[in-house]
Amino acid sequence: MNRSKPGLNEPFYKWLDDVRRAIRKEKELLEKLEYYNMKFVGYKGVNYERIGSSSSSGNGDEELLYWLEKIDIAEQLLSNLAIQIKNYSKLLSLLNDKHRHILSCMVENKTEFTTNRSRKYQIIGVISKVWDVEIREMK
Repeated sequence: MNRSKPGLNEPFYKWLDDVRRAIRKEKELLEKLEYYNMKFVGYKGVNYERIGSSSSSGNGDEELLYWLEKIDIAEQLLSNLAIQIKNYSKLLSLLNDKHRHILSCMVENKTEFTTNRSRKYQIIGVISKVWDVEIREMK
């Protein structure tokens, strides 16, 4: 993971790091959510034979609530990450093809740029300004 670069574009680079983290974390959380749902659905349901008997315990209810809480937390985190990823997608939609390619390469930590170094930083400056006006103001 690249550290944020100091200077005028530092908030932009921090935002890029947050987007990278959100994309990576979204995949992890979707897997966890799928697992939690599987555990919740697969957990044994109500046992009608025990209802009304003195030996029935609420232990099953506690475990169901445990999985429900896990599912709720994962869904809340996913919704927060979705906002970050949506902002990234919005920024991509505002850019032309060349700028979109540079931004995608930056987010994916790719070093393959089709322009020279000084032109790349000029394009990053333009992208940063678009981000500052369109995305940063939404926070």
